[in-house]
Order: sequence, then C-alpha cells, then structure tokens
Amino acid sequence: MKSVLLAVFVAVSALFVSIESLAQAEAFKGFVAVSAQRELFVDYVPAEKGQPTVVLVNGLTYSTRQWNNFVDALTNKGVGVLRYDPFGQGQTLLKYAPIVAPIPYKDQVQDLKALLEKMKLKGPFNIVGLSYGGGIAAGFTAAYPNLVKNLVMMAPFTRPLDGQDTWIKSQIWATRQIFPFNKMTDDELYDYYLHQIIYATYPQAEPVVLENPFKLEATFRLVQGIRKFRPVDVTAAIPAKSLHLMIARQDQYINTSVLDEYWDAVPADSRASRLYINGSEHKMVEAVPNFTAAWVYEIVSENKKLFAGRDFEGYPFRGEVRTGDESIQVGRE
Repeated sequence: MKSVLLAVFVAVSALFVSIESLAQAEAFKGFVAVSAQRELFVDYVPAEKGQPTVVLVNGLTYSTRQWNNFVDALTNKGVGVLRYDPFGQGQTLLKYAPIVAPIPYKDQVQDLKALLEKMKLKGPFNIVGLSYGGGIAAGFTAAYPNLVKNLVMMAPFTRPLDGQDTWIKSQIWATRQIFPFNKMTDDELYDYYLHQIIYATYPQAEPVVLENPFKLEATFRLVQGIRKFRPVDVTAAIPAKSLHLMIARQDQYINTSVLDEYWDAVPADSRASRLYINGSEHKMVEAVPNFTAAWVYEIVSENKKLFAGRDFEGYPFRGEVRTGDESIQVGRE
C-alpha cells in the first residue's frame, strides 16, 4: 500500500513540476503581484533554447509599448524579453492612479527584485535600462551586484538634467532674495519649481505625457523620487566587465560629456564597452531600434570584442560599428 501511495505522490509531484516548467516557458501578458500592496504589468516572451533573456527598464515617459520595434528585433533572434511597467508608468499607473506622492527609486529597485523572483527567472540577469530606467538599473546593480551579468545603460540618468537643474536653483536663489522669510526649505522649493518646469515644458517636449490624465503628475513623482540619486556614487558595486554604456550623439537632453564623466568614474575593471551612436536622439530604441537591438544582442551573446572596455562608433544606417581599424556588422535601420 505504501509503495502505491509513494508512486501516486511521485506522479503528482512530477505533474506539478511539469506544469510549473511549462508556465515559465510560455509567453505572458498581465499583472504580477510583487507585494501584498502592488502589482506590476508585465509583457514576457521566453527565450528560445540556448538564447539569453534581457530585462528592460522603462525610460521616464515610457510604457512597455514604446519598446515594440526594439523587442521585435530581439525576439526575432530568439532572445527572451521581460518588459514591465514600474509603479507610475503604463498599465501599472492606470491601475493605481492618481499617484500624488514621490515614487522613490529604491522602491522601484525592490519591485524589480520581487518581480524577477515572482517570474522565477534565473540570474544573473541582463538588465537594459533607458534614461530613467538606466538610473533604476544602476540602483538595482548597486543593491544586488551578484544578480547582474550585463548592465546595459542607454542614455542613462546619472544626475538631474543640467538645464533644468540650473533653472530650478536660480529660482530658489531668486526666491530667497525676494522673499527672505519664506519658510520653505531648499528641498521643498526645489520640488515646487521642478513641478512647475515639468508641467510647463514636458507636454511640448514629450507629448506622450498627455496620453492620459494621470501621466504628467506621475512623471513629476518619478523625477522627484530619483533626483537625489547619484549613480556615480555606487559605481564600485558594478561587477567586473559588465557595464555597457550607449550614448546618442544627437541626444537632446543629456550632453555627451555628462555620460563620459560617468564612464570615467566607473572602475576600469567594471567597464565592458562604450558605444557612441551617430544619428540618434535620446530615445534610441525608438530612433534606431534595429541597430540598438542588434548591439544588445552582441552583448548578451558575449561577443568577446565587447568586454575589453573599448570605445565604439556606431553608424545605424550602415549597420556598422567601428573601433580602430576593426568593424562589426550589426542591424541596419
């Protein structure tokens, strides 16, 4: 009798294991609970056998759909892709709107950690972050360096935008001169003027912030929650030969020199590759999706040329990347 029961137990256990394995191997689109209080919208495509998986972290005004062309170029190669809407973005924003409090970057880091655990994905991970997402990816790497295989930072947040930051500080100075008895702290004044400049300029610069009634305020709350974070202060945590920095030559928001300063602050042992992309603006995964996807594929496929800390010049419309006399052919736009 015991042997029969044991056989039944083994068979049932095997059934549950096979069901769980199947679930991990299937595409998924929907909400995943990362805590008792929060769910995140997820769009997951599993990797084909022998292919890597990348985890995408949204830019400031992004949702999962802005990655569509970039993701298509990767999945066509069999690469697995996990993209999601963090708190304050996309479908997750709509689930919890309105959001009227700062969204701390550390909360975003913890949510990403919980999401990877819930999805039962095996690390170390290939984390790809654009702009704001680059800052979150840096924060995740600092918190969990053992979970990161490749940290791909695309035009990343490394400090507040220079023009915006300078204007805000000038307004704080003027306020102190004109209203010397104003009781607001410098931090409170900074957020006050940050709120103003986002509402005044982002609808023209980033019209997507008007796609629903909640997005503009949520964008302010995202910026409010990351503005004090300095990725340059946590570069020592970046694993060896893992940082891949991608810089758009025609970036309208972040000057090349800002990202070069960040690269120079990264320990030499942590630098893997720095790519300058000619003919691309800030949101490179929309401007040149095939090219950027092809470069990420070279990274996650472990092209040895991309792990020696070298500089590269990319030419998307030729589908070419050059370093010295060497050339690498990648996806052409």
